[in-house]
Amino acid sequence: MTTVTDRRQLLADAAIAVIGDSGMRALTHRAVDTAADVPPGTTSYHFRTRRELLRGVLNRIADISTERLSRMPGPTDQAAARVPTERAARLSEALALAARCAAFVDGQVTTFRKITLARMACEIEVASDPELREILHAGDRFRTMAVGAVTRLGSPNPPAHANGLIAFLEGLQFDRLVGTGSLCTATAGTDASRAEITDAVLAYLVGIVPEE
Repeated sequence: MTTVTDRRQLLADAAIAVIGDSGMRALTHRAVDTAADVPPGTTSYHFRTRRELLRGVLNRIADISTERLSRMPGPTDQAAARVPTERAARLSEALALAARCAAFVDGQVTTFRKITLARMACEIEVASDPELREILHAGDRFRTMAVGAVTRLGSPNPPAHANGLIAFLEGLQFDRLVGTGSLCTATAGTDASRAEITDAVLAYLVGIVPEE
């Protein structure tokens, strides 16, 4: 039996696909009805206004991002308790972190391409709407993870360096999807692509690790 929550999620997923395929201007109740293959008027019944539909999209993107980040590999609990103190160990951890970031970014521009495009479009759409913008950033698990990761590298200013890392990863995604693709030129979804991204992220992380 399909619940109201299931139906709203179906419609939100369809709306994300519409934005990812055709941009924000294409987001209408009728377009979502068509994309979701539901009777006309279904979307407007569940989301009365375009703003409510956009809110549904933002909540769905936030849920997907949180669920994906929860599956990202990291140090085991035992390893996490032992913060590296020697530069060599921190550099080794920086390489492992760079590889994880590369896998995440590569996934964002391949498997999760439409979602990433939709999120970028939504960021611009709600830039002047603090209430809706907050949905994308409330409970920012990625930022919390980034602060923890750069702290383990010995960062003297974890919040600032975490923000820098996130901005860099966002820039890599933008460059891959709508930019010139000048920083990483290998075909997305390949080992070569992930290696290029790893090298780029590692260059940033090495600058965080203090000299002994």
